[in-house]
Amino acid sequence: GDKSLKLWQYELEEDDWDIIADLVRVLQIFKTATLFFSQDTVASIANVIPTMDMIDKMLTRRDGHSYHPAIPPAMQLAKATINCYYSCTDDSDVYQIAMVLHPGLKLEYFRKHDWEPEWIATA
Repeated sequence: GDKSLKLWQYELEEDDWDIIADLVRVLQIFKTATLFFSQDTVASIANVIPTMDMIDKMLTRRDGHSYHPAIPPAMQLAKATINCYYSCTDDSDVYQIAMVLHPGLKLEYFRKHDWEPEWIATA
């Protein structure tokens, strides 16, 4: 390469690659969910809440992996954002109705995930 361009100063160091690996690990959660909802053969509405629960759980549980110090605060912000959208599902009964009608979910999902009894009764 042309050393006069002084691009070497922008070369990633080992620490940078570690941060990138951590980011890839976290972003994979969202990639998986995005690809899942991009399918034509998936009943999307019934899977919104279970998917949000899965994302929340994955952002909370770190599988014993030691992340770069910048990553956990970003995960907390992502979790807060997901929870903001999650609370929006309370504004419409469609999500719970779709889950109750889904043969693989029904009311069992709510019971299994310790929803409040009054929420289950409403669903």
